Amino acid sequence: MRTLSIVGLTTLMLGLGSHAAVAEPPAAKAAEDGPLAHNVPATFAAGSDYWTPERMRAAQPLAAPADTASGETKSVTPFAAQEQVDIAPTPSKDTMRWVRPYVTSAAKQQTWQSGGLIAKTAGKVFGTGGSGRDFVASGNVVTSADGDVVVTVGHALIDGEGRWSKNLVFVPAYKNGAAPYGKFVARTMFIWSGYYKDGAHQPPLDFGMLVVKPVKGKTVVQTVGGQGIRFNSATVGSSNLLLGYPSNGNGGKTLQYCSGASVNPAYGMKYAFLCDMGGGSSGGPWFQGFNKITGIGYQISTHALRNTTTSYGSYFGPEALKTFRAAEGA
Repeated sequence: MRTLSIVGLTTLMLGLGSHAAVAEPPAAKAAEDGPLAHNVPATFAAGSDYWTPERMRAAQPLAAPADTASGETKSVTPFAAQEQVDIAPTPSKDTMRWVRPYVTSAAKQQTWQSGGLIAKTAGKVFGTGGSGRDFVASGNVVTSADGDVVVTVGHALIDGEGRWSKNLVFVPAYKNGAAPYGKFVARTMFIWSGYYKDGAHQPPLDFGMLVVKPVKGKTVVQTVGGQGIRFNSATVGSSNLLLGYPSNGNGGKTLQYCSGASVNPAYGMKYAFLCDMGGGSSGGPWFQGFNKITGIGYQISTHALRNTTTSYGSYFGPEALKTFRAAEGA
């Protein structure tokens, strides 16, 4: 999102005599950052009809913003110490039990075959970017006041030229072109206004929220349940679980995952661990303290950036909390 410069008007006050007074203009007050909402444009006339199975398969994996590929950022958002806030999960009535335990030290991605609530709440985000090309990213349903919020990544909603995405839908439990619970059309998207600052991408703020319409009269949480979400998490932890739909894993056909211990973060991020999930996994949910019996947990981040070996998660701090509150109140 491009930053618009504020042009000040200087007024010259001409006085009489040697003691003429010059009035200085008041200092311009910088606008404070906050949640930024945008209604989702749609080029299709009948809800989710644009996203046929063929079009979903043809959508290209979303790439991270170019200025983060080399770690170039002009500023780093500090991680403000705030009280931790937990939004409790909402289990679905027919949540599947585990088929088998998942590998807790899998830096090399694997197909998720363990069932649980996460097999329903995780899904794909489809949209048309500012360039006019269809893309695919990942997302996850979380509990919210109206049961209609999906968490994804900021660069799926707006690009570096300030162009908003359109035709956004969320498909929970996507599998090889199938939408077993329907295609939830997004009506409003939210990012943090400071996500792009001084012409540079801010990786720690690379999160986004979608408010989606009901399908068959039911909200997305009523349909598949919702994971918990945690803000201002005080600990980095040693057990990370990241899920998403990377193109380099089963061609993006199935839900994939990585897990493992934290490593030293970079790019101004707080969360990092070894993972080989590539394009298309952006926006996937990042958990710590995940329940291995029910597949339920608290999402503490979203997949925002990856280099050749390591995945990095955005920070759900006070900015993310305010953005979430704005989304659930929309």
